[in-house]
Amino acid sequence: MRILLTNDDGYRSEGLAVLSDALVKAGHDVWICAPSSERSASSHSMTLHGEIVITEYAKNRYHCSGTPADCILYASKGKIFPMTPDLVISGINHGYNISTDILYSGTVGAAREAALTGLPSMAVSCSRDKEGSFPFARSAAFVVEHLDEFYPLTSRECIININVPGDGNGKWKSGVLSYLEYHDAVETKREQENRYFDTASVRFGTSVVLSLKGGVQPIQRCDTQFSDFQAVRSGYISVTALSILPPVYQKVQQALDAMSEEVDCG
Repeated sequence: MRILLTNDDGYRSEGLAVLSDALVKAGHDVWICAPSSERSASSHSMTLHGEIVITEYAKNRYHCSGTPADCILYASKGKIFPMTPDLVISGINHGYNISTDILYSGTVGAAREAALTGLPSMAVSCSRDKEGSFPFARSAAFVVEHLDEFYPLTSRECIININVPGDGNGKWKSGVLSYLEYHDAVETKREQENRYFDTASVRFGTSVVLSLKGGVQPIQRCDTQFSDFQAVRSGYISVTALSILPPVYQKVQQALDAMSEEVDCG
């Protein structure tokens, strides 16, 4: 199988290298087009103005000056590779992309762009174990082992999202999405302390340097059952079918439908 790899951690990332090696060892023809530097949390952002530079650093291995989605868009539209890949895999990401993470994730954004361009795709992420190491080898082995099962499930409308816990139980299960609550704080450079910044104190003509201070694990803030968050917390590898087109919120849509039927635009 011809497999195009990308990510949002950059072309030098360990997760990308481990996945590439595992797929090559399994007999697949592996290509790479990944960002020149880390582009985490870039979601589906794309470069619409200006130029993109794609540089070959080995045979069928390229790094791209743009975002993860750019890697797919420009590599496919620019015909960088000799033929169309059978599958795109984005990852292995350094950290989970579960539940509401997928709204921010450049890893998932690249997989989504692949599906929109007609390429079957998957996203793969993992979290650290108790010793602080990422289970890249175990994550790659899971992808290789289940590739023939998951590949037929991908389409223009759906990508497969895989998340591997650092300390797993050796099993996997499907998981749905849930809302996560994040506990990141905003840090001001002049004070170097964590606090939520009061924007009311910023006056016209002034500026302030801020940065996001993370490190606190999110929690699930809804009662959704069988979520991907619950799966990985219980030691399971989570596998989720992500719809490319965001779903319509049916309750409000039905109210809008009823309202629009009552409007006389004549």
